[in-house]
Amino acid sequence: MFKRNNITIMLLLGLAAGLGAVRAVGGPNPAALHAAPSHWGWQKEFDELCARTQGAMAYSIEELTVLIKRCDALMPHIEELDDTQKKVYGERLRMCRGLYAYVLDSKQNDSKQNEKNEKK
Repeated sequence: MFKRNNITIMLLLGLAAGLGAVRAVGGPNPAALHAAPSHWGWQKEFDELCARTQGAMAYSIEELTVLIKRCDALMPHIEELDDTQKKVYGERLRMCRGLYAYVLDSKQNDSKQNEKNEKK
């Protein structure tokens, strides 16, 4: 199971690297969560969110939570596109969100395991 999950992560990271240019990795801006993507264009938000997948393991639990919320907030804008764009961008956004959710879950489980080990 662990090996399969690692393979899945590697495939998603490879896909993210191959489909978009990767910007300098920095923590997500929590203030951007409150900005409506339609204000400055859904494409910019999409590019920013999916470009961050390679650094997902370096983000804190809070940063990952913000990224997931931003993905969720962007999805309605993707749903308004024509069928082809909706399918392509929607699937890619789903994969980016899935990677962030997987890493978040992994970090939360590690945190719980560390707390459990400290109590022993």
